[in-house]
Amino acid sequence: MLRKKKTAVFLSGLVLFSVGFVNCAQELPLKELALAKSQVERAERLSAEEFAPEEYSEAKKSLASANEFAAEEKASDSKKSADYAISKAYDALEKTLPKLAAKSREEAVTAIDAADEAYASEYTPEEFKKAVASRDAGETKLAQADASLASYLREDKDETAKELKRTVALQEYEDAHNSFVEAAKISQDAKKVALDRSGSMRQSADEVDALLEKAYTYSKGGNPAIDEEKAKIASAREDIEAGRLKTADEKIKSARLASAALLADAVKDHAKNRNMQAREVVEDANARFSELNAETYLKSNAKESYASTQENLGASNESLKASENLLEQEKFDDSIAQSEEAIRLAEISIDQIETLKGKTTVAKKDRKTVENDTTANTTTTTNSPEETTDKASSSQVEELTGGWKRYTVEKSNPADCLWRIADREDIYNDAKLWPRIFEANRKSIRNKNLIYPKQKLNIPPKTGKIGKAPKA
Repeated sequence: MLRKKKTAVFLSGLVLFSVGFVNCAQELPLKELALAKSQVERAERLSAEEFAPEEYSEAKKSLASANEFAAEEKASDSKKSADYAISKAYDALEKTLPKLAAKSREEAVTAIDAADEAYASEYTPEEFKKAVASRDAGETKLAQADASLASYLREDKDETAKELKRTVALQEYEDAHNSFVEAAKISQDAKKVALDRSGSMRQSADEVDALLEKAYTYSKGGNPAIDEEKAKIASAREDIEAGRLKTADEKIKSARLASAALLADAVKDHAKNRNMQAREVVEDANARFSELNAETYLKSNAKESYASTQENLGASNESLKASENLLEQEKFDDSIAQSEEAIRLAEISIDQIETLKGKTTVAKKDRKTVENDTTANTTTTTNSPEETTDKASSSQVEELTGGWKRYTVEKSNPADCLWRIADREDIYNDAKLWPRIFEANRKSIRNKNLIYPKQKLNIPPKTGKIGKAPKA
């Protein structure tokens, strides 16, 4: 380090000293010293110490000797050492630069491939093109350098021409190396930008996954092709995490095309099956309702329940008809929705019908009217033990403040549902008020047709704004 500093100081001062002066009629070799210094530094910058350690070491020592001789004003010795330093620096560069260019080329190719895998060509196309162009320029320069070096090695007559060819070859190798380095840097930056945008690809994977999950649900897990596409999406997610966005994109696009066809087939089959199921449930509800004696219920205090049953049954028949029409139009999703509604309303109707059959709340005056207005064969119903127990049960209902109650769902026969809960005497005694219960429990009830045993429901007051349930 001290020698380097001493040489630099000496060379900068030597320029002033040498103007108009000579040492024993011989000028100091400033040109040779400057060239030796620049070429040794060049060799150091281009990793000659790694690829040509012996040549680089000789060049460095000779440069130091040249500087020392110059400081002692030994111009001839200084020139000899400087010339030798230049020669060894070129030897080091000749041995280093082809290897260095090959190494940087490999790094550039690897970096571009990684950027390509990260789908930089899609997310940062301009930067990716620059990287490829820089690599191509490096390839051209590398080919020229190889040709120039071969020409230099074949030259054996003109030493001046030979040295010139070597100088050209070394510069071409260095230019190739610089182009490869630039290509690698641009590629790495492009890859980083591309990976930062991988969120959109994850979203695409989620969308395809949702389609496949829907197809899986409709087919009830009976289609191996759906499992294959789901596995493809899982593999694409792994590729995204590993930075292989291009490969992931190809898998996602392939799965998206396949999922569209799989879902279309699954939806079509499900729509047909669900329509058939809806028809069976609605027909069952119609048959049960036809067994009821309308006159008996319309002249009793159960007439509102009867009317509600009739209304729900009519709506279920309308939904079934709509489902069939939509199925013919190949609007399968809409048909499924109407089938679901038909089934829901028909099942509510069946529950209402069974409740009406066992209802015992016909008032005495209504019972007397019924007896006077019907034939001798007309009979009134009495409570079944199960219904009486269900209506009278208080362990399920907990009184809260502000007119609120808390109801614990139980597994019974028939099963609890929002309509049945609303119809309880200790709740509303009115099945049509079930939406109030649903509204008050939206956070815990995702599907108004699905409630579970031991689930606790907040029951708002029968009238007024629902608001927020008090704490127990």
